Amino acid sequence: MRRSLAIAGAAAVACAAAGTPLHAQGSSVDQQSACMAGRVGAGVAMPCDDGSAVYFSPAGLAHTPSVVSAGVALVRAGGSFRYDAGLEPADGTSQIERETANVPVPQAFINYRASDRLAVGIGALAPYGLGLEWPVCAAENPRCGEPNFEGRFTGYDNTLRGFYIQPTVAYQVVPNRLSVGAGVDYVMGSIEVHRRQFGPAALGLGNAEIADVTLEGNGTGFTYHLGAILRLDPRTSLGVRYLGSAEVDMDGDAAFVQVSTGNPGVDALIGAGLPRDQGVGTTVEFPAQLVVGVAYGATDRLSLLADFQRTYWSSFDALPVEFEIEDPDTLRLGYNSTNTFRFAADFQASDALAVRAGFRYNEAASPRATPFLPEGERNYYTLGLGYRLTRALSTDFSFQYINQPDRAGPVVPEGPRAGVYEATGMVFNFTLAYRFGGRGR
Repeated sequence: MRRSLAIAGAAAVACAAAGTPLHAQGSSVDQQSACMAGRVGAGVAMPCDDGSAVYFSPAGLAHTPSVVSAGVALVRAGGSFRYDAGLEPADGTSQIERETANVPVPQAFINYRASDRLAVGIGALAPYGLGLEWPVCAAENPRCGEPNFEGRFTGYDNTLRGFYIQPTVAYQVVPNRLSVGAGVDYVMGSIEVHRRQFGPAALGLGNAEIADVTLEGNGTGFTYHLGAILRLDPRTSLGVRYLGSAEVDMDGDAAFVQVSTGNPGVDALIGAGLPRDQGVGTTVEFPAQLVVGVAYGATDRLSLLADFQRTYWSSFDALPVEFEIEDPDTLRLGYNSTNTFRFAADFQASDALAVRAGFRYNEAASPRATPFLPEGERNYYTLGLGYRLTRALSTDFSFQYINQPDRAGPVVPEGPRAGVYEATGMVFNFTLAYRFGGRGR
């Protein structure tokens, strides 16, 4: 058995995880403010005044007050895989259920108005993350009698975390009319992937597993973001934001634990050829994003917002993988650039109470669903409330329901369709903000 077989499989899956969650598709979390989440993230032309413009609309900092805010989004997600008739595994399992996971995603922002026209801000947030676990028997007991999802050969317990630090400067070039903003993004990422390795066909093992593969790694990188807001008149604003692509070097270690086949002779042969633990690395080019939008004050209390986003996934087509011992390899992903549409309304019901609602649709980035990322096109529905406790202190709450149509896919790497993936999701968001000097707008 070639050692590179298991190493390449683990590394390729891990690297795919690092690139997949780069925005709405898959597992991005753009719930970086309960106020903005109540609008499904719409507001590049008129961001909320809680400091989150650092992320959503850099130029908007020049119109918002000095503020400090902190919050958390609780992402609740689950799903299942339903086999097509006649393709069930030998144990007769017809459907595999993923345990529902609850993942907290924190964020914090500071904005300082240095003058009427100049603002500086910084954000600490986790906009990208993946946590996906399928039921699988332990490596020490591979025939446990419980559900043992065939997708374990692609990935069964995988986690990706991305943490961003975003210092930003904004300036009103033409007071109350044209504002611009810019900043850098320092990205810290970590990844952990668990998968099983097929046995070599020459030993007559078929789809039997011979090893449990774990890959852990982390890396850092830089990119930049730009933004502008143009107020056409007192009620209408146009906004744009651009996030540049980022190259992130990921370095880590691959570890291999033998899984018994139940045949001592075969196990001895496999053990002699099992790869030894070694380092692995890659450079991930996260794709660029472009957001344009409009905000319209329909009345003194009602604002209507619409955003369009283009995420350039087509640049994330091939992933080179370097090994400490083995020859380099390349993973072909075939991702497609995608479009996202957001529509929202923000109603100031009273001086203290704001009510928000929104709808979002995004296309799927991956060419098909897999055990690692059973994503597809999605519809998002949100409701939000904001309440001013005092002139300076406010709280915001939001709830988002994510509806993803079922999508067919395989259970083994590069395999044919085997069934249908179903995914569900909800997000609860809370933010507390304190504005120095009271209201800013």
